[in-house]
Amino acid sequence: MSAFAGLDPSDAELTVGAELSRLASLTCQRQPSVGVLSYEDMILTNPVQSDPRLYCLGAVGVEERDFCAGHQLIESELQSAMDALLDLRDLGGADASRCLTQCVARLESAQDVLTRFEDHMSPELFSQFRAFYGKNPYRNTLGPSGRFSARVVAVSVLLVGEELFRQKPQFYWDLYRLSEYYPQTSIGKVFCWLSPDNRDAWLKPAWLEGKADFPRSATISPVVERGGREIERLHEACVCALDRFTRMHRRAALKHTVEPGRPLVGVEASESIEVVLCQRLLTLPP
Repeated sequence: MSAFAGLDPSDAELTVGAELSRLASLTCQRQPSVGVLSYEDMILTNPVQSDPRLYCLGAVGVEERDFCAGHQLIESELQSAMDALLDLRDLGGADASRCLTQCVARLESAQDVLTRFEDHMSPELFSQFRAFYGKNPYRNTLGPSGRFSARVVAVSVLLVGEELFRQKPQFYWDLYRLSEYYPQTSIGKVFCWLSPDNRDAWLKPAWLEGKADFPRSATISPVVERGGREIERLHEACVCALDRFTRMHRRAALKHTVEPGRPLVGVEASESIEVVLCQRLLTLPP
């Protein structure tokens, strides 16, 4: 809020006050993060239904609340898709057909929520509350963004992790480079998948620099290859559902950010939002 008001750092500190600063510091110690408002703060831990943390009032506040609630629905569906894929990967007796069918259904449901965003969200109202999510000028950090959903990363790794590395290695480079912006517990688990033999999973793995093979054990590929043609077909359906979800997110993000000429949130000045949004796509968008 202080940044949005254009206050310099010293005035901002006085405005916030010592007690609120102390509480913020304690919170950061209990739940390590980038130290400013994160995607986890805004979406995952926001009690939207009971006591929503919002910047705006009136019609803008309602739109902001619905925006957060919609993202919570998406995250819930992604969690269910991820759980199904983990069962398939890690439980020897898991029903592969059931797991993959559940994954497809959950990804399609997440896409339906995104479709409602694109169809019904007001660009004008969105632009008013989104202004508060911008880059923090005091710490030079990025604002909360769907780019930093660890569950999207997890589902992508599980479904197409090795192929994604072949086609879009920058996706992984950026994942490690910007790791502090993701929910720390969730992204830490993904890093453990990607570095199964490394005690410090947060370090860039050797395979990222071409010094080792990509850890296929992080993905469901070995299970799919043993499952026969029907399981391969269901896996392809999951990949297509993920691709459709990613394309829909790309289209909605471009509609409500770049095309109206509004300031960007989850990308750095040196980055192209188009490139960032396409990092999880295995084929070029139409």
